[in-house]
Amino acid sequence: MAEKVKAFYRIEDNMFSEKDFDFHSHEKFEIYYFHSGNCKYLIGNQIYQLKPNDIIIMNGMTLHRANPFPTMPYIRSVIEFSAEWIHPILNRLNVPELLDPFNKLNNMMFRCEDKKLLREIEGQIGMIAQLSSEKPNNLTNINERKLNCRLKEAEIAVILIQLLIEIYKLSKFSVTNMSSFESEKESHVNRIKSWIDQHFTSNISLDDVSENLHISKYYMSRIFKEVTGYTVMQYLMSRRMNQAKYLLEIYPNKSITDVGLESGFESSSHFSRLFRKQVNMTPSEYRNKTTVKFTGNGIRNSISNRKSRDITYKQVVLSDYSQE
Repeated sequence: MAEKVKAFYRIEDNMFSEKDFDFHSHEKFEIYYFHSGNCKYLIGNQIYQLKPNDIIIMNGMTLHRANPFPTMPYIRSVIEFSAEWIHPILNRLNVPELLDPFNKLNNMMFRCEDKKLLREIEGQIGMIAQLSSEKPNNLTNINERKLNCRLKEAEIAVILIQLLIEIYKLSKFSVTNMSSFESEKESHVNRIKSWIDQHFTSNISLDDVSENLHISKYYMSRIFKEVTGYTVMQYLMSRRMNQAKYLLEIYPNKSITDVGLESGFESSSHFSRLFRKQVNMTPSEYRNKTTVKFTGNGIRNSISNRKSRDITYKQVVLSDYSQE
């Protein structure tokens, strides 16, 4: 397990377009805290119109994306964490139930009026981000450096557990079921997404979706773009691309041809060409990059460079430690 926790505190985007927020998936559990902006959030078959202080918990394997509108700054905080890492710790504390909201509720939004609880949750996210931004001490002694890394990981784990306790409390009384006030357009879009999710590995077209769901192709295209910010075919391609990334990471011995065909691409050359265009690297390069184990001092700080936007955030990656 290379990465244990990623923490982002108050990410702020002031200039962006819909293309900057792709559908994506990952293997971690995620806590998403919305601070401000005008944003819909799409997870699987759910579409959430967000309000300040809304909190979403999700299983990262479900395809998801934010769809903010560029009418005002979009500000949010995010924590992604490995269940494989935290679960044994929770077991030793005899509180494995703290992961129940992620395992049982699965991709739900909380809308809470308890301002004290919200302050605690935001504060814990902020503390993890602050800890992550501290540069490791330049210790020359290997044992001291390892100890320093273990202490840092323990401190972050303690705060994360406190955060999970608050999320568990939140899950008991403030789950918002968005389906109860879903619009007709959103209902159609959910049906379209569900059908694509079930058939994306096949050779399908707009006509296929329209005929199977008994929706006008032109109406379907218009409302899908309006609600998600994507065209139907862009969503289909994104679904295939994320499946391909998953196969590349999880099955390192599977051939590139098989990955492409099993993800729904018509040929290996078509898959490789589109993958390189969207990811800026070949499938083989992506596989080599994502299967590398991080080693060294244990904590790696990483800042993404998005040249077209004004972004301020902090990120932590807790890594396995090399046995020096």
